[in-house]
Amino acid sequence: MAENKQAPAAPQPKKVPVVNQVKSILGEENVKKRFQEVLGKKAPQFMASIVNVVSATPALKKCEPNSIIAAAFVASSFDLPIDSNLGFAALVPYDKSFRNPATGEWDKVKLAQFQMMYKGFIQLAIRTGEYEKMNCSAVYQDEIVDYNPITGECQFVTEFSACEQRNNGETDKIVGYYAWFRLKSGFTKELYMSKNEVLNHAKKYSQSYRYDLNDNKNSSKWSTDFDAMALKTVIKLLLSKWGILSIEMQKAIQDDQKTFDEDGNESYGDNEPDLDNETDPFITPALEDNQGEAGSPEDEVEEIDITK
Repeated sequence: MAENKQAPAAPQPKKVPVVNQVKSILGEENVKKRFQEVLGKKAPQFMASIVNVVSATPALKKCEPNSIIAAAFVASSFDLPIDSNLGFAALVPYDKSFRNPATGEWDKVKLAQFQMMYKGFIQLAIRTGEYEKMNCSAVYQDEIVDYNPITGECQFVTEFSACEQRNNGETDKIVGYYAWFRLKSGFTKELYMSKNEVLNHAKKYSQSYRYDLNDNKNSSKWSTDFDAMALKTVIKLLLSKWGILSIEMQKAIQDDQKTFDEDGNESYGDNEPDLDNETDPFITPALEDNQGEAGSPEDEVEEIDITK
């Protein structure tokens, strides 16, 4: 009796690494042209930095390549570097649920979103030419005397040489975060948020941070770089409510933490908009429609592809 020999399984095609896919997309003429139109002679250097950032970030190597390019393009429109270590802007991965048309099941895909950092907001404010001075800082326990949450007024010590916690690197003694600016017109405004206020803000607006707290993980930017995100929060809220905002700054506030496709369609990823509708003068009906809970089954994500 002849043996039934099973035909060998066809070899599965080897998956192309995300870094290589990103390089391939950046090599396409229409993509090069888009970056050159925005950055001019700086385009090649910026495009090389995209590859470097992906190569150095394990989480980005799991993201859809086209979402990486789309997020990087938004950063290029503000002429900000995307190396998160520099603190201007970053490409941040997050998980998004979408319905698989073949199975009908909800799957997760890892996408990259554009995220402004606190130095990015400061840089855009400087470009307006309206600000005389500006600063932001973590505040240690031995540096603050009083904070009135009703009036927003802070009183700090007058002799900082007696304060030792900052010099000793006692980061567990950080009690809040402070931002301040003075316009050339003489107008000044400050914003202080206690550490608990910042924590509550992060829990409210960052789904991935809530997941980290529940699962004891460190996948969110809030988990890995809390101080930088806290400084970004006070700067962003201060400028958006009280600062002089250029068109560029207005766009940055709205574009922060969104994903984009090749047609300019936008959606929020991990974070909901962190500006109150009643106090944000730049909110639009279309923006309000995107304020649902990120990652819920109702939020379908279409494939991002800027190469079409």
